[in-house]
Amino acid sequence: MPLARGLNVQRLRQLATGGAASIAFTVGMTNALRIISSMTLTRLLDSHAYGVVGVITSIAAMLTMLTDIGLLGFIVRHEQGDEAKFLDQVWTIRLVRGFILMIAMIIVAKPGAALLGKPELGPVVAVWSISFLLEGMSSLAFATAVRRGQLWRLSTLELSANVTTLIVSIIAALIWRSYWALIAGMTAGAVVKAILSYIVVPEARRRLHVNRARSLELWRFSRFIAMSSILSLLILQSDKLVLAKLMPLSAYGLYAIAVTLAAAPGALAGPYSTRVLYATYARTVREQPDTLPRVFYQARRKVALLYMLVVGGLLGSAQLVVNLLYDPRYHGVAPFLQLIAISTMLRITTAAANEVLIATGQMRATLLANVCRVIWLAIGGGIGLWTGNIMLLVAIVGTVEVPGMLCYWFFLRRAGLLNLREEGYGLFAGGVGVGLGLLVSTTALSLFPNL
Repeated sequence: MPLARGLNVQRLRQLATGGAASIAFTVGMTNALRIISSMTLTRLLDSHAYGVVGVITSIAAMLTMLTDIGLLGFIVRHEQGDEAKFLDQVWTIRLVRGFILMIAMIIVAKPGAALLGKPELGPVVAVWSISFLLEGMSSLAFATAVRRGQLWRLSTLELSANVTTLIVSIIAALIWRSYWALIAGMTAGAVVKAILSYIVVPEARRRLHVNRARSLELWRFSRFIAMSSILSLLILQSDKLVLAKLMPLSAYGLYAIAVTLAAAPGALAGPYSTRVLYATYARTVREQPDTLPRVFYQARRKVALLYMLVVGGLLGSAQLVVNLLYDPRYHGVAPFLQLIAISTMLRITTAAANEVLIATGQMRATLLANVCRVIWLAIGGGIGLWTGNIMLLVAIVGTVEVPGMLCYWFFLRRAGLLNLREEGYGLFAGGVGVGLGLLVSTTALSLFPNL
């Protein structure tokens, strides 16, 4: 009994200090902060402010994806990933990229805002460009901490930045009552994140070291990632740019809020896949490649099933969630949220498949999966634009992970990794979540019609 109790305590300690626990804690706290932010700031600001921020972040995301060079995967996989000289060289590349992006955003600020039919946003876009330089000046903690398994340090870093963003946004909103409050909060969070990246993670200080050979090596590694990111730009930002053009900022603000709500559980899928699953799969490929088919599903099973159950619940209870969080001005968020949550639910599946294929050196799969998504958007989006049906456009965006998932299944099957029974378990969990969410939402809204 004492031995069993000791083993149980040790197991609990391992779970509590493990990567999945740190990510779950970060996502939980981030979503709690997001709820506080939504319930507070939507009462101080109108949907127009969120429309402005939605446009700005879309332009910033566009420039980021156009220059994505896969630094996380490069550092985590590289045999020299712990050496100071190597990290100095990569940090220098990242710093130069950040400076170039800042200048590029300043240049495109006025014409980009005019192209979207929102010329008044030009100065705001230019101001936000400082975020690129702040990112470039920060340390490489986002990658070195993943490589070394220091994920709790990353959690501390990200939560500190999020808390700063929330506090500054609320204070600024009380003073200004405009979208500048949100800009000020996000900028303050970026500053804190850059500073803490050198404090929270040890040996994070870097120095300039230009190396042409390293730059070429990085390009050879990331060329498929770069091409894939350009397609991701079309997938993730085309809806926002098109809808920002078609809708007034007040209506687009409702869509932007729905995207933010759907991203709440989605905040788990990305970090969990890149920080925990990718590291596990890469290590398995290096040390025990024959066990990869078993490890692929075993490593993700519990988290993926719970994730799909919860996101399915969000989809089913969208109207109740929106009614509880916001005043009646924002109740129109719910239909958008229900559609967007479909892709959020499937993202854990496609993200895990993407990481295992990259770990096995099949970077081309990422590119071709994005080609499938772009074709889906082009056909469905074209029909939506032709008919002028905005909700059809949103539905196409909300189901964009379906063709991506099918494409990944094709590559997993070729690699001998696909298990349709395991995939079916996840889809079933999502369906159960949708049913439970609908039941709870319908019951609550019928019992409390004033919600």
